[in-house]
Amino acid sequence: MTKHQIDPRLFTESDLTRHLLAARGTQWMRGNRGDPYALILRAQGIDPHVLYRGMRGRPALRQSESDVWVTAGHAAGAEVLADPRLGPADARARRRRVFGLDSRTTLKHVLAVDDSLLGMDRAALSRLAEFAAPALGPGAVEEHREAVREVCAETLGGIDGDFDLMTDYARACVTEVYARLLALPAERRPELAELCSGAGLALDALLCPPTLEMTHRLIASYDGLRHLLADLVASRADGADGADPAAGPDVVRGLLRGAGPGAPHAEAAENTTAALMLTVVIGVEVTAQLVCGAMLALLEQPDEWESLRADPELAAGAVEETLRHSPPVRLESRIAGEAMSVAGQPVGKGDQIVVLVDAANRDPEVFPEPDRFRVTRRPAAPHLSLAAGSYPGFVAPLVRMVAQEALRTLAVQGPARLRADAEVIRRIRSPVLGGVARYPVTVA
Repeated sequence: MTKHQIDPRLFTESDLTRHLLAARGTQWMRGNRGDPYALILRAQGIDPHVLYRGMRGRPALRQSESDVWVTAGHAAGAEVLADPRLGPADARARRRRVFGLDSRTTLKHVLAVDDSLLGMDRAALSRLAEFAAPALGPGAVEEHREAVREVCAETLGGIDGDFDLMTDYARACVTEVYARLLALPAERRPELAELCSGAGLALDALLCPPTLEMTHRLIASYDGLRHLLADLVASRADGADGADPAAGPDVVRGLLRGAGPGAPHAEAAENTTAALMLTVVIGVEVTAQLVCGAMLALLEQPDEWESLRADPELAAGAVEETLRHSPPVRLESRIAGEAMSVAGQPVGKGDQIVVLVDAANRDPEVFPEPDRFRVTRRPAAPHLSLAAGSYPGFVAPLVRMVAQEALRTLAVQGPARLRADAEVIRRIRSPVLGGVARYPVTVA
C-alpha cells in the first residue's frame, strides 16, 4: 500500500523533514545493496540505460528489493499502461503519518501534491479528457499552430549570439505559448513562468523525495497556479475581465463553452480549472523537456540535425523519435486496483508497478538499432510515451504540436551551426523527467 504518501501541507516542518530524509535514505540503502530500481530513483551519476540491460529478459515483470514490480520490456509496459485496473493512486492510502526507516510498510509514492487531480482514477481522467477535447484535443490544438509558430519565431528572433537552449528558448517559448493560449494578461505572464517552473517538480516528487526547499517551492507554485487559473476561469465565466473573444486564442473560453449551455456554472468552472491545471502543470514542463531532449539527440548526431534543417517538415518525426529515444517522462507508476495477473505474474491489490518507459522504448526486440536516433524512423510498434489514460497523455496533442513548432523554428530560423557549449546541467533528484535545468549552446 502507498500508506506513506503524504500531503506536505498537513505536516510540521520537522515531520516533513523526517519523511523526506527517511524516504531518501531508504532509496540510498537499497541502491547500495544493488537494487537497480533504487539506483534509478537515486538519479545520481549512473546512466540508467546501463542498468536496463540487466533488467530485460524473462520474467518481463520483476519485483525489486523496494517491493515494487518493475518492467523494462515494451510488451509488458504496453500491457500495464493500457489496463484500466491499474491507476495512478491507491484509493485505500492513508496519509496520516510520515515514513520512517523502521517502517514496516514499503514506501512507494512519496508526496501527494493534489489527490483531487494528480490522484484521480483513470475513469475520472477519461471523463475530464472528454470534457476538454473540444478545446484541447488534436483537432482543436491544430487551429493554434500558426499562433504557436509566431511565438517560437519571436522568441528565437530575440536571441543574439550564444544562448541557453532551455532557459532562453525552450522554457521561454513554451511558457509564452501557454500564456497566450490562456489569453493571460501580459503583466501576469512572468508570474505564470515562475509558477510553472516550480510546479514542474510534481512528477519527480511522486517517486523521489525532493529536498525540503524544493518541496516548499513545489507546493507554493502548485497552489499559486491553482489560484491564478481559478481566478482566470471565474473572470471569463462572468465576463468580468473585459477580454475580447475575437482577439486571439482563448482556451479558457473554449473549455467553458464545451461544458454546454445546460451545464451548472460551478461544475463547468471546476472542470475547466482542473483541465487547465493538468495542461499547465504537466504540459509546460513536458514540452520544454521534450524540446531539449530532441536537440540533445540531434546535436549529438549532426547528420540528423542536417536532415531536419534540409527538410523542416521532419519536425513531427523528430518529436516522435525523441519521445521514443529520449522521452520527457521516463517512469510511469501504477497501483493495482485489484488482485490480477500482469505479464504472467500475480500482482496483489495495492501493489505498485513501474514502467521504465525509456527502457521499453529502446527494447531491442521491438526497435532495430534502438540506441540510434533517426528522425525518419518508422517503427513497427508505437512507443509508450504520452500513453492514453495517463496525465502526460492528457496533454499529448498540445505537447506534440508545440514541440514540433519549436523544433521547426530552430531548423528554419536558427543558426546554421549550433553545438553544445558545455555539459548539460540536470536538476537534482529528477528520475522521472531527467529534467534539464541548463543547456548552454554556442553559435559556431
